[in-house]
Amino acid sequence: MTVSSAGSVNWLRNVCVWSLACVIASPAVWAQIDDETAPHRRPVKVIAPERIKIKTALGEALVPAYTSADLSKTHGDIKRAVIVVHGRLRDADKYFDFTLRSAKASNAMNDTLLIAPQILTTADAARHNLEPSLARWKSEAWLAGDIGKAPFPLSSFEVLDGIIAQLADRTRFPNLERIVVAGHSGGSQFVQRYAVVGRADQVLTAAGLQPYAEGVDPSTLTASKGPVMRVRYVVANPSSYVYFDATRPGPTGNCKEYDQWRYGIVDPVPYANGSDMTALERRYLTRRVMYLLGGKDNDPNHAALDKTCMAEAQGANRLERGTNYFSHVLKRSKLQNISLRHTRVEVPDVAHDATRMFNSICGRAALFDAPGCEMKMGASMTAPTAVAVSAVPLLPAVSSAASHAAASKH
Repeated sequence: MTVSSAGSVNWLRNVCVWSLACVIASPAVWAQIDDETAPHRRPVKVIAPERIKIKTALGEALVPAYTSADLSKTHGDIKRAVIVVHGRLRDADKYFDFTLRSAKASNAMNDTLLIAPQILTTADAARHNLEPSLARWKSEAWLAGDIGKAPFPLSSFEVLDGIIAQLADRTRFPNLERIVVAGHSGGSQFVQRYAVVGRADQVLTAAGLQPYAEGVDPSTLTASKGPVMRVRYVVANPSSYVYFDATRPGPTGNCKEYDQWRYGIVDPVPYANGSDMTALERRYLTRRVMYLLGGKDNDPNHAALDKTCMAEAQGANRLERGTNYFSHVLKRSKLQNISLRHTRVEVPDVAHDATRMFNSICGRAALFDAPGCEMKMGASMTAPTAVAVSAVPLLPAVSSAASHAAASKH
């Protein structure tokens, strides 16, 4: 039996609970069934072992995470921190594993700290009987930076604020020079929106550091403002983006919410209340952002693709939406006479695959400054084809527990 459309896959998913259709479904069908459509609504199987304390004006909350080193200790050897955000499946263990592989292949582990936070839902907390102090959100509310259900109204964006605040502690990370915030699919939607409204710069400034993006005039840096902290955002294969005006490449006539937050800047989440969106747009255009797009992530019927009219207005598939969005930020930067510090990279022969994206030559360059992929600011490019994707996916899978233990020894 074969299934040729997303509608048929949904039918099969529904009847599987009572029929023999599951038994005769092809492997390709199961690959779609196991994607991010139904499973993202189920409780996760694994809760990350570490706990990161997030301090807010309302109190302290805990967020599970995988880390390659103990955040409570001093690490004078760490110069780069990479925060990698999982997708809608909240499978932080897998994201930690394949990002760890990328770091090792880039020879970056000697001076790099990896952090994979796990942003949980109320279903996860109920299934695992988690401690009340652990933060959790209703379903996918965390993707847009919305407030959580417990232990108090905490924005998911404050999770990144809290992690960055810990990294800014010079008593623990005296030589840290760069922070990379990265995500794929749902995680990259979260990262892109955080890059627009997030308070990373304010957090770093409050800690006595100078937030800095490549391309900024070095004359703006002064020793009296404290050590420099380079910040970069890596956005890989999201389903949608935040637009800064009401124009879209696709039709919007019958879509009333196409310009509402999380697709536009109208009525943003409480985290951004009172913000000057014009100022935030200018700041976003000057932040260092790298968009990684799979050359074959072009399926308009992919099971995990956002098919709302708000997302459809941005393009038919992820590759098209990413290409359209880069044209949007290019246009917006020219209108404001701003030198855009973003880069669009198309990774050939890769579909919606986080492992292959982050282990591609340009994925390694974006995360760990590995050689072989020059990313010019304000440019759209295609990754080198001869070595675009490593053989990492052919390696046996690494268990999250084993990889965590191995990484902690660096």
